[in-house]
Parts: sequence; C-alpha cells; structure tokens
Amino acid sequence: MTKETTDRFNSFLDVINVSEGFLKISKALDGFCNWYTSNADTIASCIEGFIDFGIWGSAIKKLEDKQIVFTDDITSELAKEIYDADDVDAIVEQYYFQNFEERMSLLIDRCQQSSQVIEYQNLYSQIISAYRMTHYHLACIGLFAMLDGILADISNLITTNYKKRLNIIERKLCDNIKLSEIDRRTLCIYSTIKSFDTSILCNSDLSGNEPNSLNRHWTLHGRAKREYSKYDFLKILLYIDAIIFLSNTIKKHEKSITV
Repeated sequence: MTKETTDRFNSFLDVINVSEGFLKISKALDGFCNWYTSNADTIASCIEGFIDFGIWGSAIKKLEDKQIVFTDDITSELAKEIYDADDVDAIVEQYYFQNFEERMSLLIDRCQQSSQVIEYQNLYSQIISAYRMTHYHLACIGLFAMLDGILADISNLITTNYKKRLNIIERKLCDNIKLSEIDRRTLCIYSTIKSFDTSILCNSDLSGNEPNSLNRHWTLHGRAKREYSKYDFLKILLYIDAIIFLSNTIKKHEKSITV
C-alpha cells in the first residue's frame, strides 16, 4: 500500500469521526500491521468508493443533526446531494416518500420480516395500522415501546437505560467484526446511532420546556404535546432498522467464528 493510500485511509477515519468503539476493533486485532498490509487491496477498494471523504462525513453529520440514521447505503452521489442541500429534511422525505412511498414500504416490510420484530408482531401490526390511518402520535409511542423491547432482547439487559444497552451492542461489535469487514453502510449507521443517546433517546427535564426535536423520554412519559408527523415516525423506524442491522451484523460474524 502506498503512503498516499495510507494517508487517505487515516484521513477517512478522522473525517467521519469514527467512535472509540471502532478504533478498539482495529487495536484488538492481532498483528495489526501485518493485517493492514495483507488487506491493502480491500482497504484501497473501500477508499475508492468515496469520491470525497469530507463531503461524505459532512453529509453524515447533517443527517445526525436532523436525528436521521440512514440505513440504506449513502452513495457518493447521495452524499453530495445531502451536502449541498439547504433543507436536508426535504432530501430524506423525498427519498422515502416519493413514488407512492415505495422505499418507506420496503423499510416497513424489512423491519416486519426481521427476527427481532417477529417477536412483537401484534404490536407492530397495530403500529403500522395507526401509521396508515395517520395517527402518528400513537404510532410513535408504539415504536418507542417496541424499541425498548428489542434493545432488551439484543442486550439481555432488563434495565431501561439506553446507553447501557447500546454499550452492550458496541462491545459485541468490537468482539466479532474485523476492520476489513466494516463497509460504508455499517460506518454510517454506527457513527450516527452513537449520537442518539444525547438526542432522540436522551433523558430530558420533564419540568422544563418540551424539546422541539423528537424525544423518547417526553413521548413515552405522556408529556409530549407537540404534533407528530409521518417524518417523526420515519425517524424512529429508521433507528429500529439500524439496531436490527447491527444485531444481524453481530450474529453473522459470531456464526462465522463458530463454524
């Protein structure tokens, strides 16, 4: 691997602000230098998938600020569109709700067919019914409740502390996935989801003013008086889809290790 490629890879990690969890993965690999050299082609191929690291990283940050964890692959073209956009929400809404909500329907079906949601089929069916009847407030309450159950199942923690549950998922990722197996989609999902414990999932002072942004604490405690939209519903469903994706990633690599 050339020094230029190495520098570009290191710059890539810096630009997208990879969390400590992913850095632990690389540090935990035995003989990291040998691995780095032997996987030069794979790493270079991954790098070449990004036209501009700065644009991609900035696009991820703009999505994060809007409480969006994008679970489809963010191509270079889409990253550029988000980067240039004055209204990121409009880009995301168009992506999921255009063409008779085709991608939204795919997202709903993908979650419904997952092993994590199958355990909650009765609840999920009623959630989707509420969504289709435009009862978005009720649908969002249902999604947050289901999310609580899914995180408990994945983390094996009965505590309602979201940060502790996410830390369990992070540790499982660090234990089971190699840096060479981390693709663009995984990086996007993981780096965005880590910010949600200070955003969509953070505890908020219920004696203060209700936040303008979506907040699980206010919603599930019945204190929210804001109007909910199908865009709010999309945000929570994407978060659930992201948790499912990370859980399946862990399972896949656990299985490959034991075989």
